[in-house]
Amino acid sequence: MQAFRPTLFAAALLLALAGCGEKVPETATVNDTSVLGGYGPGHPRTQDGAALTDARGSAIPPPPVPVGVQAQAVRSGDDAALAAWVQDGQVLASRWTRDGGWSAPQPLEQIFGAASDPQLASNGQGLAMLVWRHTVGSIHSLRFSRFDPAGGWSQPDVIPGALPRPDVAGANDPTAPQLEMDAEGNAVARWPSGFAADEVQVARYGSAQGWAPATSERTAAAATPPAAPVPEGPPARP
Repeated sequence: MQAFRPTLFAAALLLALAGCGEKVPETATVNDTSVLGGYGPGHPRTQDGAALTDARGSAIPPPPVPVGVQAQAVRSGDDAALAAWVQDGQVLASRWTRDGGWSAPQPLEQIFGAASDPQLASNGQGLAMLVWRHTVGSIHSLRFSRFDPAGGWSQPDVIPGALPRPDVAGANDPTAPQLEMDAEGNAVARWPSGFAADEVQVARYGSAQGWAPATSERTAAAATPPAAPVPEGPPARP
């Protein structure tokens, strides 16, 4: 299988910004899935400190999230961006365009259970994928929605075969999924497996086939054989 090659735009940019003129947090954590990541007060910023901009070099303003809510945001086109976040246990999304600004937040679904750990990726050419954890009691799953400019967000559904590890609270949650998208709109998601402590699960999305069932892979630490023991004491005389 050809190696997956994420593009620059496929990286999710983690934001925790307040909208509508409210106070903006001064610090925040960067999601490990990000190639572009980090931000400061005001506008979203890239990892090297430069403001995230549209194709004309103008800074993209903060998405309309409430105070204290963290959002994932990506530039999805020359003059377009997407943001997604969890509010009151549900996933919301907004779209930015140069002419219209950020749209009113749109709930992607309203079902029983709680959403968390949203991860957003785009190919920078209009397509995007959003993946998040969904928890009902002790049952954990991963759900997704795909964005295209013509139809908007797709009806959310479950990634087949996905069993994420139980959620860990905190900004640097090691159980949160990771998501990437290449220039053709193919995506790959990875997350710690709920089946075994030494495994991760991987699922791949093809533009023509949709999501393939998740597969399990041993972690690098588990796959590495232990080092040979070092003998104690002086070497034996020949």
